[in-house]
Amino acid sequence: MWLIFSILGYAILAVVAMMDKYLLSSAKVQPALYTFYSTIFVLPVLFLLPFGVGYLSSWADWLLALLSGLTFALALWTMFLGFEKSEISHVGPLIGAATPLFVLLFSNLFLSEILSFRQLIACGFLIIGSLIVSFEKSKQHIGWHSGIAWGILSGLLYGASHVSAKYIYDRYGFLDGFVWTRAAIALLGIFLLFHPAIYRTLFFPSIWQRIKNKFSRVSAPQDNIVLVGIDKILSVVGVVIIQYAIAVGSVSLVNALNGLQYAFLIILVLIFSKFWPKKFKENYSSGEIFQELIAVIIIIGGLILLV
Repeated sequence: MWLIFSILGYAILAVVAMMDKYLLSSAKVQPALYTFYSTIFVLPVLFLLPFGVGYLSSWADWLLALLSGLTFALALWTMFLGFEKSEISHVGPLIGAATPLFVLLFSNLFLSEILSFRQLIACGFLIIGSLIVSFEKSKQHIGWHSGIAWGILSGLLYGASHVSAKYIYDRYGFLDGFVWTRAAIALLGIFLLFHPAIYRTLFFPSIWQRIKNKFSRVSAPQDNIVLVGIDKILSVVGVVIIQYAIAVGSVSLVNALNGLQYAFLIILVLIFSKFWPKKFKENYSSGEIFQELIAVIIIIGGLILLV
């Protein structure tokens, strides 16, 4: 069951990643503002509190739930910075490789989770496939660069978030653990709302900024709110499905399948670059297409070993 949920969740998150890149690059939404959008849309999870959600029993568990939520929100922010500074088809897979590596390390250290030899080989295939895709050779970058550094940091933060969430799920069940770990994300969104730069951008953009947006044909944040809303709703659905897979399955194996998200993403990038280049385009050389094809085959090989 966890495998089916993982595949579905990562397919949805691949679509979300495409929309993230468009909003950050073409629509020019700032990463900090986009992090606010991504965190505030989790706020409705607090409405589940009257429906049988239990409280955590110790301060240590409250701190771990807080750690899970805050590191998840910071992982989003650093991921958006990476997307802004590089092509999503390269930074995304790097995050997909870094996250399960850190999860494998943290889950072994703190959860005593041990995988079978076959499962370790499958994780290796999925991680290697993601690393192959992450190598970038373009007009802007050759090899690794600052966008890659943000991607690695994002993977570290995601790893810390997923492992601490798994601990809470094991102790309290999925519903209680999900509500309290996500509540920390929502709280960060509320705090970001009071940040002067975000508040002014959302509600009181300067006259100069309005003129600049008009003549540069750059959409103001308000103009993108519908697209952002659709993106964030899909994101919440994808995250819920993945977190449920983590709760009922192995946190290491679910995160190793992160590479599958970027296999879906590569296909979406190729399709959009071919048929809708005005909306979304990333340039590929024949060598890069071959590189990414090999990576997808390796990722599929890892998936087969898990079935």
